[in-house]
Amino acid sequence: MFKITEFSKISQVSAKALRYYDQIGLLKPSYTDPDTGYRFYTADQLKRVHRILVFKDLGFTLEQMIPLLDGALGTEPMRTMLLHKSAEIAEMLREEQARLNRIEARLDELDRSGDGEPPLDVVVRQTGPEWIASIREVTSKSKVPGLIRELRQAVKTLYKGALDQRVIVLWHSCAECEDAVDLEVGVPVAGPLPDQGRIRVRELKGARLACIAHSAGLAGSYEVTAKLAGWLEEQGYGISEQEPSREIYWELPDQPASPVLSELQMPIVDRPGGAPGAEGGQA
Repeated sequence: MFKITEFSKISQVSAKALRYYDQIGLLKPSYTDPDTGYRFYTADQLKRVHRILVFKDLGFTLEQMIPLLDGALGTEPMRTMLLHKSAEIAEMLREEQARLNRIEARLDELDRSGDGEPPLDVVVRQTGPEWIASIREVTSKSKVPGLIRELRQAVKTLYKGALDQRVIVLWHSCAECEDAVDLEVGVPVAGPLPDQGRIRVRELKGARLACIAHSAGLAGSYEVTAKLAGWLEEQGYGISEQEPSREIYWELPDQPASPVLSELQMPIVDRPGGAPGAEGGQA
């Protein structure tokens, strides 16, 4: 038999790892001295070490290896686990390829911008559903600041205020038209509440969104939209026809041209054959 230090050299597995394998039941010593606690291993146990290294190389966790090594799983369950691991790795590769595509797009933007305006950061984000109180009407973009003030005052009076400072503008159609925009302004509220007059409380669906922060104001959003559209085209994304585009405001715009911090959010889908997206990524 071999002492743990000797077995470590033969197996090329550290003594620390061998002790941990013993603790979790992955590889028990052939004999443990009851007086000294020293661990001893046999040459036959190298076969199990080799299988551990094989499964580790395939990406399995130590806990996942135990039933595989002990023969608790038959051929079909093992095949299923391997297929699952294969799909998991393929998804990781897909996400990393998407990250690489975004890095390359970022480099292209830097090359094009030179010493001029810095490129805009685009983040792909998956949002969850939330309740909002809102006003929807067909009007001009110049009316948005007034609608926001009306909504905030109504929510403060009727529903004891919004959950946070965000104002959500939903562009249901023709966001760049000046006089006939189907738009909705909303603020987050605490759960389902009764409608009041023209204030409607509804659940805003979660969506996969390409987001870009800017301070161009309502009047300057066309240029930002054009830049975001160019990024979507480069990345191989399509625009969802099922959800409206959104604009998030953290400050109240006094006028359409007021330079307040906001975030344009475009609902997206993967185009067949286009570059896949990854939530939370940044270009």
